[in-house]
Amino acid sequence: MLIWICILSFIGGYVDVYGLLTVAFPLTHFTGSVAKLALEGFEIRVDKEVFQLAVALFFFILGNIIAGLLIGERHFSFRKRYGIVFMVMGVLVFILFNLFHGDKSFAFLLSIGIGVQNGLFITYKGILVRTSHLTGAISDLGVYIGYLLRGKSFDTWKIFYYTVSLFSFFFGGVTSKMMYDSYGKQSVYAVSLGYILIGASYLILRKKLERNLEYEEVMKQRKERHKKPKNKK
Repeated sequence: MLIWICILSFIGGYVDVYGLLTVAFPLTHFTGSVAKLALEGFEIRVDKEVFQLAVALFFFILGNIIAGLLIGERHFSFRKRYGIVFMVMGVLVFILFNLFHGDKSFAFLLSIGIGVQNGLFITYKGILVRTSHLTGAISDLGVYIGYLLRGKSFDTWKIFYYTVSLFSFFFGGVTSKMMYDSYGKQSVYAVSLGYILIGASYLILRKKLERNLEYEEVMKQRKERHKKPKNKK
């Protein structure tokens, strides 16, 4: 499960840098973009960049709306739907890129995919997972390091988790730059492949969990049968 989440963070970093290279601003988080829109709105100035920021923000929100429609609750469970959603996203990225003939405006549509990815309510050991940005993860990492220095008791594995998430996002960005230098805008095919592999691996992980639960249920029933007192003659 942790590896699966790290791959999602890797894709988040990959798409973020792809956006910077194609449309000159990030596609996975919008704190700075909203600030930019506020600044330009205050000055009553709407140029091409402001319009693009607004479009990307709209698509990101649309992706979150789609996630809400597909999942319908803020509770994570190993349902088949998660795997199917990611596989469909991977196929759509491939199809839409070819429909747009590699035009850079296609990059904005990636915000929909990242919005869906961010909107899916995924948890890991009680931690709400956000794989499209790092602000919350870095904040939590800093807090837990502070706890460690203070000698406060807490689950130390959380430091490892946030550190791994951070580096996964970082290496996703590094890989995106290397792929873009080699293949240009076609490097987005890696996002398509990544989503398909994530969806397929999720279905495999879910199947494995189901087998484990079935095994545990069988063992539990056997133990209950052995505990029953034998009839005395």
